[in-house]
Amino acid sequence: MNYKKGSYRDFVQSQCQSNPCVTGLAEYLGCGSGTASTIVTLDYPRPAPSPLTITEANLAKLIYATSTIHGRILLVENIRPHLISLLGEILDIDPVFFAGHITTDFKDIEIAPPPPSLALFPSQIAERGYLHIHYQQVLDLGSADLFRSSSYSLKSDSNVPRNIRRLPHLSGRQLALARACCSILVKKINGSWICLILVDPAVKTVIETLRSGDRKAYPSMLLHGGFEDFVQLASFASFTSGTTDRSWDKKSMLNNLIHYFRNPPPGFLASEPSILSLGYYPIRIVLADWILYTHLMSRYFKYYEYTLHDIENRLHDSDIIDLQRWRRRSMQSQHKLILLAEFVDYWLLQEADKQPWNLILKDIKHVMSQLEHYNRSLEHMVPVATSMVQLLDSRRWMLEAANVSRLTFIALVFVPLSWVASLFSMSENYSPGQKYFWVYFATALPVLFLVLLLTAVQWNQVAGKLKETAASASQQVRRKNAEVASV
Repeated sequence: MNYKKGSYRDFVQSQCQSNPCVTGLAEYLGCGSGTASTIVTLDYPRPAPSPLTITEANLAKLIYATSTIHGRILLVENIRPHLISLLGEILDIDPVFFAGHITTDFKDIEIAPPPPSLALFPSQIAERGYLHIHYQQVLDLGSADLFRSSSYSLKSDSNVPRNIRRLPHLSGRQLALARACCSILVKKINGSWICLILVDPAVKTVIETLRSGDRKAYPSMLLHGGFEDFVQLASFASFTSGTTDRSWDKKSMLNNLIHYFRNPPPGFLASEPSILSLGYYPIRIVLADWILYTHLMSRYFKYYEYTLHDIENRLHDSDIIDLQRWRRRSMQSQHKLILLAEFVDYWLLQEADKQPWNLILKDIKHVMSQLEHYNRSLEHMVPVATSMVQLLDSRRWMLEAANVSRLTFIALVFVPLSWVASLFSMSENYSPGQKYFWVYFATALPVLFLVLLLTAVQWNQVAGKLKETAASASQQVRRKNAEVASV
């Protein structure tokens, strides 16, 4: 198919044949307008740049007005299709960059092409010069009583709906995992640089799609207020003097980046910053979220450590499915960290000060080792839990067999009585109150005792005794025949 000069959407569609991984982006550009995106700029070389919120109408004019600055960080939260087309046309952005941010679902291969994070090799992603940081956020959805019959699959209420997976409740609290992505791209324009950073909005509401097609919303918030601050804390003296203010709204990645970019990251040069220096704060924030994620995995492994004492109260068939999901989720998480480590390692050679990035690589390896440890634990836990489920099913089967035995015994008691009653019902003289009614008991009770006696007999032992008696008699006959022959 040949495409003529047109919109950015036409350009993306023309790339679907050579790069199927951008198919999800082409579909997204054909969606509705969506809610308005939040756009914030930070201009350099100001030592402490002040964030400026702008509208989409003024975006193109602001991008071209770069003659008085060295460069600009352009933060976009909750990007919508129209803004992707606008930025793609102005900055001439590779569609794979937007596709890596928009398409993060791991759909089945027979349904849709894989996203760029799976379709491309880590080395290919690193050398393209833009960074996608995929991570998991731990959400607190409130009381578990509200989710007794809710679906496992939920969505975020944003222009790019992210997958949210509901986890088994812990201590009466309902937790969930939300996928998120932070994408970074550096472009040159009019002798200046522009760093485009795409972030997801704060997950304040999760959406459940019911079977009827209706949507049900639940409030959500970050577990324990989010990640741990990685910047050195202020001293007590500065706190008492009121010269420091470290408090900020940590609910969204946008607020976090605005807070941290007030100070230049390691290796940052206002005239020509590297992609690693601009990605320092996003990487640090994401690694802090990964640490919380590993602690959550540790908590759930403790939850799944079963004992035979409480097997009937805790272990269910759904737990086997949850364990399989955790194992698959762990493998996906390791892949995301591998992509991040490959990107840092590829661009590290261009950094003058390598110490901060060597520490980051060590932190990435630490998180990966934790995930690998839990993944191996899952491999051992799944067959153990499966065996316990089978043991629980065997116990239930034995209880059901005992109940059947009781019912059989009751039938043995009443069948002879009912048979004799039907036999004597042929004459009125044997009905209750008549002179021959006593004959019913005289006949039914011996028959009942005979039936119970026959059921109590161990027929296997009787058959064995009969075989022994027959064998003994046969031996005696052969012995007598031998004696007669000898005479």
